[in-house]
Amino acid sequence: MKKLEQTPDLMVEKMTVREKKNRGKLQVLKPAAYQKIITHPEKIKRKECVALIQLQYNYACNFKCKHCAIERFKQKDGKTLSVPDVKRIADQADAMGLASICISGGEPLIFPDLKDVIDAIGPERFVISMDTNGWLLTEEKIKWLVKIGVDRIHLSIDGLESNHNMFRGAKGSWKRCIDALDLCNKHGLGVIINIVATKSLLSSGELIKQLDFIAQFGQHASIIFAKATGAFEGYKDEILDSKDIKYIQSLHGKYNTSTHLSPNCGYEFGCMCFKRHFSITAHGDVLPCPWIPITFGNVFNEDLDTIVKRGLSNKWFSYDNKYSCLSGNRDMRFYKHIMPQIEQSAAYPVDWKIIKWD
Repeated sequence: MKKLEQTPDLMVEKMTVREKKNRGKLQVLKPAAYQKIITHPEKIKRKECVALIQLQYNYACNFKCKHCAIERFKQKDGKTLSVPDVKRIADQADAMGLASICISGGEPLIFPDLKDVIDAIGPERFVISMDTNGWLLTEEKIKWLVKIGVDRIHLSIDGLESNHNMFRGAKGSWKRCIDALDLCNKHGLGVIINIVATKSLLSSGELIKQLDFIAQFGQHASIIFAKATGAFEGYKDEILDSKDIKYIQSLHGKYNTSTHLSPNCGYEFGCMCFKRHFSITAHGDVLPCPWIPITFGNVFNEDLDTIVKRGLSNKWFSYDNKYSCLSGNRDMRFYKHIMPQIEQSAAYPVDWKIIKWD
């Protein structure tokens, strides 16, 4: 399966119906972002980055979730991103031909300068998404997000009501998320429902019950494999194996779902680290993804393009390898050999130069 030998046109033909629909909408609403996105097949052919940037702008949050990946980042001191820093990062990303930025945290809806951050990114030139726990997602807030240029939210809903509320540590949070779904449809705010899949969610059958329930809203669900990072470091028994992941992937034919391993832009990336996804922490470190706290450089010291190319040159994250989820599959050598080095390190994130990669 040599996807790199595909022509750009063939890659486009392999896009999902959802991707094609989103592109059609984007062509009208954000032509500058659309023009970058249609170059992605050529960039993929050249083994260049076409990533969505997850920007962890601020770690302030109104929840304390059981599986919070940024728990240890919240305890760090030192320089953090400002709105001018966001503008500089976005300018560099734009020059690289990147078209998507996801504002994360923390909980963006409590950031006092959220509009300033969005203005600094430039909503006319990027697809802007936002991670949220949904607690503050009122109808007025939804209309405001659309007005200031947010295209979609990634709404975290983990299981049915009692399990979600327990996982999130906030009674009533599940209902607020569910109530927001129709309101987002009403006002044209895109939604991807994020579901963290644990062994318990699979073995109990609750994942299927949740997918059956949310089908009524017509929203796409991204099933995220649980990772033993941050606040979830002590829950290694909940991490999936290859059999679990194969089962989850088998659900895509029946349900409106995908995972980070699903084909994207008409191409099968496998693990999307640095190719289709990377993260920037509030302290400026560039990580392969939110769940692999290894820094390949810091945006306060180097330009983004240099750092990303360094990441793509690493054997684990290069286009030449299409691994399964590196940090969320307990059968992977990366999970067994690299992740323990992170957990045992005093530094956080860990500098890529001190990792024993082989």
